[in-house]
Amino acid sequence: MLIQAILIGLIAMFVTFEWMFGTNLGSRPIITGMLVGLVMGDLKTGIILGATLEMVFIGSITLGAAVPPDVITGGILGAAFAISTGKGADVALALAFPIATLYLVVDNVLTLGILPFFLHKADNYIEKGDFKGMERMHILGGFVVKSLPRGIICAVAFYLGTPVMNRVLEAIPEFVQNGLVAAAGFIPALGIALLAQMILSKKTMVYFILGFALAAYLKIPMLGIAMMAGCLAVILVQMQGTQKVAVQEVEDDDF
Repeated sequence: MLIQAILIGLIAMFVTFEWMFGTNLGSRPIITGMLVGLVMGDLKTGIILGATLEMVFIGSITLGAAVPPDVITGGILGAAFAISTGKGADVALALAFPIATLYLVVDNVLTLGILPFFLHKADNYIEKGDFKGMERMHILGGFVVKSLPRGIICAVAFYLGTPVMNRVLEAIPEFVQNGLVAAAGFIPALGIALLAQMILSKKTMVYFILGFALAAYLKIPMLGIAMMAGCLAVILVQMQGTQKVAVQEVEDDDF
């Protein structure tokens, strides 16, 4: 149990390195769920839970000053508790959002209270022309404020929380557990709806309807639809490039 808790904490620290290496989507639940499953000896369940949680958090992205619940702690601890208790995706979904929302408060306090210290130190280094010092502040600030707290909280919460979670789940009435199972069926649809609300427009709606028709009426699997969509995207990009070249040639002929 202790080794698993430490490894889960290391996963939380490692996937948070997006602040250092750039956005690589390593912090998404579909990745963290797989890593948690690997650590806990149940890779298949980890992949399933990660994919399920990804559908819930798929619309959770930072837009301006609006910061969504923390997908890292929610995805990692949700999957870890679900695997350790053997209760499946319904428990992962029930725990992920409360955990993610709670850590969002912690992250905001750390970001507003501690990170400015590193920022001011970086400003001082820049004024002196010491860009190596500025880089050190960037790395150190991200590690202290973003990576280390997540690792500690995930490790401690999993180590102390599994026995408690077992007792809590055993005390939950059967009708409540049935409700969680039912909620697990429509919560992923909510994640898709949140994403669709951000990306759908009059120009893109036709592609959404086309994909729905292919799946619902022609029974084409999702992988086939994704392959067709990728080919269609390449064709549209090539057509736009050809049209731009044609317009430029016409303009050159006018002169």
